[in-house]
Amino acid sequence: MEETHLKEVEEHFTTSEFWKFIGLELLEFGEGRVVLGLPYKKEFDNVRDTVHGGVYMSVLDTVMGMYCRSLGFNDVATIQMNTQFLKPVVEGNMTATAAMISQSRTTALVEGRLFDETGDLIGFSTATFKTVK
Repeated sequence: MEETHLKEVEEHFTTSEFWKFIGLELLEFGEGRVVLGLPYKKEFDNVRDTVHGGVYMSVLDTVMGMYCRSLGFNDVATIQMNTQFLKPVVEGNMTATAAMISQSRTTALVEGRLFDETGDLIGFSTATFKTVK
C-alpha cells in the first residue's frame, strides 16, 4: 500500500465537516488498522440522558468506512448496516475499531465495535460496503 494513499484517506476523513462537527479523534491509523475516539458531549444525549443510538451508528459507520479505505480502496459506500446497542453511555469517552469479515471483488462485509472508556463493548455493527479500487 502506498503511504500517499493512507495520507489522503486520513486527510479526507479528518478534514470533513462531519468529523469536525461530532468531534472524532484519530487514535490509531495504518493499513488495516483504525481506532477512533469520541469524547462525550452532553449534546449527544437522548431523552433518556444517555448517548443517542444515532451517535453510536455514526461512529461505527465512520470507523468501518475508514477501515475499508485503509485497505487501498479509493471509494467506499455503505450499502447496509445492522447495529446492536449493548449498553448505554451516560458520559465518558468512546472508542471504535473495525475488522473485515468477508471481502469480494466489489463489496466488503465489515464489523465495527464501540467501547466505553472502561473497555466494555457498548455497540456492535456489521455493514456491507460497495468498494472501488
